[in-house]
Amino acid sequence: MMDYLLISTAIAGMVFFVAFLLRSTGESYEENREIAGSEGGDFGNEHVTSSAVKEIFSSEDQEFISEESSEQISSLFRRERRRLALRWIERQKRESATIMHRHRRASGRAADLKPSREATLFLRYAELRLMFEVLAVLVWLAGPEGLRGLAERADAVLRGIENVKALGASNRSISA
Repeated sequence: MMDYLLISTAIAGMVFFVAFLLRSTGESYEENREIAGSEGGDFGNEHVTSSAVKEIFSSEDQEFISEESSEQISSLFRRERRRLALRWIERQKRESATIMHRHRRASGRAADLKPSREATLFLRYAELRLMFEVLAVLVWLAGPEGLRGLAERADAVLRGIENVKALGASNRSISA
């Protein structure tokens, strides 16, 4: 029984790892670059509200479309929803990288750095990047429906990194 559990866990881990590699290097990577590189479109330059995140990763629209329309329209909806979710993830990853870049530039000039705050920031950023990668793999594999909780958690961590008080850092170390 224990051997079966170990083998199942190892196989599931390998499948997830292979899916992650395919997503990072294969066709989906090119699609994500195309989506991320295009300007305008679904989001423009405005900040996406949390209600938009709820809609992108909701399963309610998918249920309605599958009940009320043809398979062709349902397939088109799923494909476009996946593209929209992947685009949101790429934008959030770029936004988090920009925040960290500004912070690194500002912290190079700061005289009052606190290692514990910097370590906390680094760990939160690593957590955020991992969440975005897991979310992207899951969206790529299964679609965005039902992943609202993870997307909201990632968005909350990003907003926490943006929030100077949540970081416990001085204004000049983040906003410069």
